Amino acid sequence: MNRRRLIALCLAACLAVPLGGIALASAQAHGLVWKDCGDGLRCAELVVPVDWADPGGPRTSVHVAKLPATGKSIGPLIVNFGGPGTSTSMLRRKSQPDAPAELPNLLDELQRSFDVIAIDPRGMSEPAGGKRVSCAEPGASIFGLLLARTKQDWDAHAAKNAAHQASCRKMAKSAWRGITAWNVAHDIDALRAALGQDKVIYAGNSYGTVYAQAYLELFPQRVGRMYFDGTADHTQQDFEPWIRNYALTQERHLARFRDWCARRTDCALHGRDAGKAWDELVARVQRAPLPASAGRTVTEGQLYAGAVKGMNPALWPQLATAIRKALDSDAGGFLEGELLPDEGGTSVSQDSLCNDFMPKPPTYEEFQGIEARLHEIAPRFGWLEGRFELGRCWGRSGGASWAPHLLRVKDAPPILFAIGELDNNTNYRGQAHVAEQIPSARVLWHGDGHASWAANICLRRHVNAYLTTGGLPAPGTRCPAERIQKVGK
Repeated sequence: MNRRRLIALCLAACLAVPLGGIALASAQAHGLVWKDCGDGLRCAELVVPVDWADPGGPRTSVHVAKLPATGKSIGPLIVNFGGPGTSTSMLRRKSQPDAPAELPNLLDELQRSFDVIAIDPRGMSEPAGGKRVSCAEPGASIFGLLLARTKQDWDAHAAKNAAHQASCRKMAKSAWRGITAWNVAHDIDALRAALGQDKVIYAGNSYGTVYAQAYLELFPQRVGRMYFDGTADHTQQDFEPWIRNYALTQERHLARFRDWCARRTDCALHGRDAGKAWDELVARVQRAPLPASAGRTVTEGQLYAGAVKGMNPALWPQLATAIRKALDSDAGGFLEGELLPDEGGTSVSQDSLCNDFMPKPPTYEEFQGIEARLHEIAPRFGWLEGRFELGRCWGRSGGASWAPHLLRVKDAPPILFAIGELDNNTNYRGQAHVAEQIPSARVLWHGDGHASWAANICLRRHVNAYLTTGGLPAPGTRCPAERIQKVGK
């Protein structure tokens, strides 16, 4: 995680019920009945309101899973490993092919001190939980606007997302209005109460930090310890400053990719300037589609979509190889393998994200101006982020909403943030922006990318010390890169 935004229009509606009343409702949780559910897990259902803004209204349940402590338990540690879309199934070590290979080791380590507990976000339950919303129509690919050349292409993308959203709303029924991070934060507080804890110990990665931001704002007095890893910035009220941070990060990433290739003799572009190689490829495709094997061609949009995917540091070797081959007249690497753009899915995960980050996206006309300004500050690569992020939500509207806004946090205990210098997923500029709004935050910088808690040993040591004892790393502590050294090996 692995983004999105606009005006705080709906915030007043979301907060129409006094916070104190909702906080009280969260604490009135039903008991949990734990049952064996395979893979060493114990599972339960937590009964909650469909919408915490109406705590006396219709009720539903959310699925909860627990890995019992293998040593002396300090108590429960509630975790969310991101998405949106990851669920309690992340605690099933054998069932998550996309999870970091180091995750089982991290879970083993945490289990020595904690009962490790996960709660399913609304509509995104593991199959066994029975609450997953699977929509009849797939959404548009999040890469779709990178491929769009005409206003008609934009309209087709919007129509596909609108059809997906309508089918999701039909499948979700009354649960549709509860699909926001704001409601998940209340669910977490209800879980805390059901577990008999005065204060929560929570660790969130990527989208799990959006739930953490909501919880910290709603219930600061109930936070014991809270760890933010790869934070998604939910505090920019307007789309343009939020997307500007992504654009600047990606522009810097092109230079980082160039420097990585210069250091690594196994990089396919070693010995030449990888950044200039990209510039040359862009100049070529703007004149005519690039030739590829088997009589295929690669359009400008297809090149951009594959490159945005390949700018993830884990895929730098594949990106370098694809660029080199394209310069040698075979751009097929951008049409296949790991650089092939993902198709749209039937999950409500993107709907949930858009409810939280872009309840009111910019219009087509507004975005033309935004894109022109992105070209000015990030002309070689970063400007592409505008289309990529907007593509998630273009055409979706009218869902529940919890609009981005500056954090309002008072009297929070020490909070630990880990920020990766190579994180272009939830970009490091936005992460620092969130941390700056929490007076008690301590930032631990590291040299790796997104979601590195499990893989960076130095980071893991500091984070686990904080979670178990509350001890923070000394100011200015930095963990060196570890994951990036293994990329391509």
